[in-house]
This record gives sequence, C-alpha cells and structure tokens, in this order.
Amino acid sequence: MRSLLLEATITKIYAKRMKRRYKKRHLSKKCYEDLPSIPSLLLETIRRRYSAKCSKRIRKRKRELEKEYYADWSSLPRGILEMIAEKLTFIDCLSISKVCMSWNAILGEELPSWQRHGFPCLLVSGQQNKETRTCISILENRVWELELAEANGMYCWGSFRGWLIMVKNLDYFYLEINLLNPFSGSQISLPSVWNFYHKIVPSGLPSENNFVCMLLHSQCRELTFWVTGANSWRKYNKLTGEPFEDAVFCNGSFYLLADGFNVWQIDVQSIYSNINKGNDDFGTLSEIETRFHEVKRPEMFELQEGGILHNRHTSQILRYLVESCGELLLVCRYFSPNQHTVIETQKFEVFALDFCQLSWKKVEDLGDQMIFLGKCCSTSFSAKELGVGIKNSIYFCNDPTIPWWNEWDSDHLKGISSRLGFNQTNVNNWGIFTLGNEDGEPFCFHGDIINWAYTWFTVPSWWCYRNIPPIRSN
Repeated sequence: MRSLLLEATITKIYAKRMKRRYKKRHLSKKCYEDLPSIPSLLLETIRRRYSAKCSKRIRKRKRELEKEYYADWSSLPRGILEMIAEKLTFIDCLSISKVCMSWNAILGEELPSWQRHGFPCLLVSGQQNKETRTCISILENRVWELELAEANGMYCWGSFRGWLIMVKNLDYFYLEINLLNPFSGSQISLPSVWNFYHKIVPSGLPSENNFVCMLLHSQCRELTFWVTGANSWRKYNKLTGEPFEDAVFCNGSFYLLADGFNVWQIDVQSIYSNINKGNDDFGTLSEIETRFHEVKRPEMFELQEGGILHNRHTSQILRYLVESCGELLLVCRYFSPNQHTVIETQKFEVFALDFCQLSWKKVEDLGDQMIFLGKCCSTSFSAKELGVGIKNSIYFCNDPTIPWWNEWDSDHLKGISSRLGFNQTNVNNWGIFTLGNEDGEPFCFHGDIINWAYTWFTVPSWWCYRNIPPIRSN
C-alpha cells in the first residue's frame, strides 16, 4: 500500500514538471513566432540599448580593474623619475615624456645635467632672408620649421650644441656676429669684425666661465679673440705661415691644424687672462701661451680614376679636427672634382693624435661614437646614448672644397648650374659613411658645389620633450 502511494506521488510530481516544461517551451515558441511582427525600428532600438548597457558595464569594470591593478604614474616622486631618465636613452626619454602631463613637465625643464641628451639636426642653408628656417632630423626622417625671426637677413656660420652662430655681411667688408639660442631665446651680440675670416671656434657654452671665441684668418695665421664682456676683438699675429685649415676646442685648449699635419695648441685660460688684464697693444695681444706639436705625417691614400692608391697629395683632401670623448681626431675626406660642378667623395679616414709619440694613429673603429662633420659645426654623439643612429659612422654635409670660403662669399655661384645647363639631379646634401666598409660596395657621394652646405646643430632634450612626438621604431 505504501509503495503504491509513493509511486502515485512520484508520477504526479513528474506530470507537473512536464506540464511546466511544455508551457515554457510553448511560450518561447510563441515569442519567436511573434518576433517578425515587432517593428524593425523598435527592435533596433532595443538592440542598441542593450548593447550600450553592456558596453557601459564593461567600461565600468575596466576602470575598476585599472584602479585596482595599475599604479598612478603621475604620483611617482620627481627624484626617482630623474634617476630613471639618467639611465635611459634619448629616444626612451622622449617616449616616457608622453606618459602623463607631470612627467612631460619634469622632463621638459632645462636641466643642465640632461644637456648631453641633445639631438643632432641639420639647418638648411640659403634661407637667410626668411623668418623660419627648415630643419632636417635625419635620424628620425623628419622635416620641421624653426622660428628664427631675429635672424632674418643673417647667414648661419656654424653652431655649438644648441647655439647658432649667425652672421650678417655688412657691405662685404664687415661681419656682424650674433650668438643665438633659438630654443631659450638668448642672444649675444659680438663686436663687428673685418670680413677676413673663414672659421669661428667657441670654447664652450657662452654661460661657461672663461668663454672665448676664436676666428681663423683666411689668408694668414692671424688669430682674433673675443671674451665675454669685451668691447672689441683682440688680434694675435705672431704665428707665421699658411692659414690654419681647421681648429677645435678640446680639454681647455684650442688646437689648430697647420700644414704638414702639425698642430698648434693655445691655452684658453691664458687668452682670457691676458685680455682681462689689458695685456694688449692697440687691440693686439702681446703674449699668450702657445705650443707647437710637430706631428708625424700619417700613411694616407691617393685617389685616382678607377681606384685608390697610396701616398695621396693633400690638395684633394678636406681635413677636419673633431673632439670626441676627450680625444683629438683628424678626419680626412677624400674627394675628386668631377664635371658639371659635382664633387665625388670616395673615402673617409680617421686618425687620433697620440701626444706621447706625436703621431696620428689610424682609427679603425669609432666604437659607439657617431661623428657629425661640417664647417664650424663638427661634433660627435654616442649612438647608445641617443638610442638611434648608426654607430662607427660619419654623418657629413656637402662642404665646399675650398675651406676658406663662406656662404656669403659664394652667393655669386648660385644659379650658375642652371645658366650653364648642368644636370644636378643626382647630387645630395648629406651622406653617411661607415668605417670598415672597404670590403663592401665602393663608396661614392655626389655633392653639389653650387649649393652651400647645411649646418649641424643640437636640439636640446628639454625642447624635444615639449615639442617632438615620440619616435616610432621600425
């Protein structure tokens, strides 16, 4: 009796469940059958509202997760950020400066310790009558315009780090020289000087102690100096011989390249001291500390049509002095004049001055360094520090074959190629030479002697952080 009652109860419960299941299926089927009768506009509205509700719920959950698992980088202490930035490359610092506004504000300050992280760029020549100058950042393949309204009517003679050396040619007799920092807006006017000089060499930044500017004469070995606060230039004409081809400041002294690969050394402190003490005779310095280094001539090459031979004559070499990591380097650029105002640069060689043996030692590998070569603007950078560029390479411009020329002296050459019908389609304004590539394809750079060379200059890091977007790696 009890088993029959249990079985009846189970059967009743099963029947109720089946009835509820059938009813649920019937309602669902009816809903699906009635779905086509719902207007499409109403159906689309329902779908959009449901989608928006889901998206809102997802965004809310995402914000909750970010707040829970991600740090607030803007609250990172300033000291820690500065320590991190000191360990990173320029390109990495440029990227992290875009993380948040506070980081950009800190990295965008003019901190002296970060000045070494500047970025090399080219200033295009032939734009002396414009208020903006075209700049080329070859390491990031970008062209931009720099506001230089205060330099309108001036030529760019050279640069030192972020400072440009601007010159106005006054009636072809006098030069008006200004030191201009286009990024900070600082400007220093130097006394006017006769138009007899082919190169200007600063001893450092104008803000540094014992700052001296030196001019190299184009026709003799006369030197002219200016120090901060002086009202005129001071001449020094006790050195005889052919004019110096190039000069550079290195480790507290000016080094000047004489004929025969010999070097003169002039102590900057002695120049500054003698000028401030008034030890001059009507604008001519009587004594400064100089030293002559008779340096053994290096073994070099000769370029002839069809190949490279030994013992090359200096008439087909452009020579540059460059300071790199405290060393004095001599860079020799081998060229051969070609037809149609084209110069073919076929090789570079680098030598380091050994002061102990007084000889030029050939440098086979520059290591991490990149040399940027140009008239009154040669410098070097670390490829590792920049985070971009080709190490052990020379970046060079289309410099004139005659080192005594200046841009304002060669204006009469402009347009000569078009008047004579010369083809200038295969010429370049700058190039890259990598040391140790003799086993590869022959190197040949075609430069145009008509258009004046561009000028290398350094864009300070703080300005880049404020104005340049991060560089995308390939």
